[in-house]
Amino acid sequence: MKKHFGFKSDKQVFRILITETDKLVIETRDTTTKEVSFHCYDLQTGDCVFSNYQLEEKTWLGIEAIYKDVIYFHKFPKPDLPGHKEIIALDIASQKVLWHNNENAFLFAYQDKVYSFTQGFEDRYFLTLDYLSGEQKENLGSDYTLVNSLRAESDNAKDWSVYVYPELNLSTADEATKQTILSFTRSFSVKGEIEWASINELLMFSFHAKEKDEKLTNRFVALNKNSTKTIVAETLNENVTALLTDSFFVYKDFLFILKEKNEVVVYVLRQDQD
Repeated sequence: MKKHFGFKSDKQVFRILITETDKLVIETRDTTTKEVSFHCYDLQTGDCVFSNYQLEEKTWLGIEAIYKDVIYFHKFPKPDLPGHKEIIALDIASQKVLWHNNENAFLFAYQDKVYSFTQGFEDRYFLTLDYLSGEQKENLGSDYTLVNSLRAESDNAKDWSVYVYPELNLSTADEATKQTILSFTRSFSVKGEIEWASINELLMFSFHAKEKDEKLTNRFVALNKNSTKTIVAETLNENVTALLTDSFFVYKDFLFILKEKNEVVVYVLRQDQD
């Protein structure tokens, strides 16, 4: 395993998304001003595609989805309401807005079409739009059955097998894995659950250790399961008072580690660990 590249911001990381072409998209927000920025890296090369990108609306904005390297953004009707409105399509390669629909809200993208809706007094009215141009393709009326069926098809078409997320505690670990992790953490005053994941000969886990000042340190460790040799040891968060989760995951041959809420470190996994 070796460190591939890293991302660090003075703002908080809110979302991490990966496209079909292995582009890493990171959403950061300023916790004071609430302004949102977007960043993109090519996972294979580690090169930055764009950084600190902002649209005209800088606050009440979020990502709906990414489809074929087009990011679909939404706005909020009101700052204190959870509903979404409008669709803004941004091309990752050129960082140009391809189209902006002020009337419809996004549902999902499938087979080169964006499924959207307008909200009537009681019903939703569904329309499909060309994913690249935003041109209207079909008027589906209020056919909830058809739209829900297509949405299920879209969800089932996604390949989640390339992702590995950690187990939330040791209850699902086999005895050898459990003993390896407990042996490593025995010298720490562990608080809360130990999250873990295993890929081939690689065992990864994160845990919280209480320090002398009663505050917690969140640590990540990657070991070779056979030799128990430490391959990576990272301090994720220091001086924390609450237990933090979702600190790492694996996509294909890449390990992602989130540190201090504002940093993402990417490692390339190797199958030939010592």
